[in-house]
Amino acid sequence: MTLLLAIAVFGLIIFVHELGHFIAAKSAGITVYEFTIGFGPAILKKKIGETLYAVRLLPVGGAVVMKDIDEEPPEDIDPAEWTLEGSFQEASWLRRFAVVVAGSFMNFITGVLIIFLVLLPAGYAAEPVISELAEGFPEDAPLKVGDRIVEVSGVHIFTYNDISLGLQLGAGEPFDFVVERDGEKLKFDDVVLEAKDYDGTGQLRYGFTFGYEELSMFDKIKYSFNNALSFFQSAYKSIGMLIGGKADTSDLVGTVGIASEIGARAEQSMADMWYFVAYIAVNLSFVNMLPIPGLDGGKLIFMLIELICRKPIDPKWENYISYAGLALIMALFVFVTYNDIVRLIAG
Repeated sequence: MTLLLAIAVFGLIIFVHELGHFIAAKSAGITVYEFTIGFGPAILKKKIGETLYAVRLLPVGGAVVMKDIDEEPPEDIDPAEWTLEGSFQEASWLRRFAVVVAGSFMNFITGVLIIFLVLLPAGYAAEPVISELAEGFPEDAPLKVGDRIVEVSGVHIFTYNDISLGLQLGAGEPFDFVVERDGEKLKFDDVVLEAKDYDGTGQLRYGFTFGYEELSMFDKIKYSFNNALSFFQSAYKSIGMLIGGKADTSDLVGTVGIASEIGARAEQSMADMWYFVAYIAVNLSFVNMLPIPGLDGGKLIFMLIELICRKPIDPKWENYISYAGLALIMALFVFVTYNDIVRLIAG
């Protein structure tokens, strides 16, 4: 069951990503030869017009194969017809930009939509507004009941959950807070707070409690976007933690770990599972925009160089760099998969 759920989830995320590239390419007048989900032998395939639509055996990855005059023409295309017309290179820079970012954009929007559907039955949600301060809360701390927390130690508060991230990243040092109070933004630097057991339950906390807000339909739409932005922020903060040494590479999770988590959450509730799927979709939108050759973000780097230098990079060198990036990505994939398996065996 877990395997089938994981395949369905990965298939959905890959499909919407490639659909974004496909729609943008078609809108830009670029010839698309293939829209495929998965790799390996085709299980299902049908050619409609110039495009072959296929579902392949291995449910990882996908591709939108566009006309690219820097590559060899497909076997069924007459080399004499291999001209600039309908190619990726013929499209304007802005249209090509749209094609490259469309996959990540679709993943982000998918995350927003899933969060909205999960949130739809809810009447209330936690809000980052202090409703109570615990007995013993430091009297010299500038926080007050009614303050809406906007930022904690460089972490923007899109939703209530971001407060935990800000407190986690700033732990061990004085915190910097930005709050809204009576319609005015106030900044408090070097606020000393200590996590301790305020109520004798053994649970360590910082001494403030948050309330709930009733959600209208518009509020649910707004909250869904903010929640997706919160996921996006969490993704790039995680990269910063890795670079800064606050997180270890052993914490990285790959497809095996994600599949396991999908199964575990599905056992708790389908709503919890779909919320996690939204998190994965938004994270993929971020990861694909990293400036690494072989990813969409790497392609954008080449395009920015083209924009600045007024001419594209030699396709030969672009291919060499992209292949090196793909090799690095594959090595990372093997590494995180190994970590996933070790965790499963140990757990």
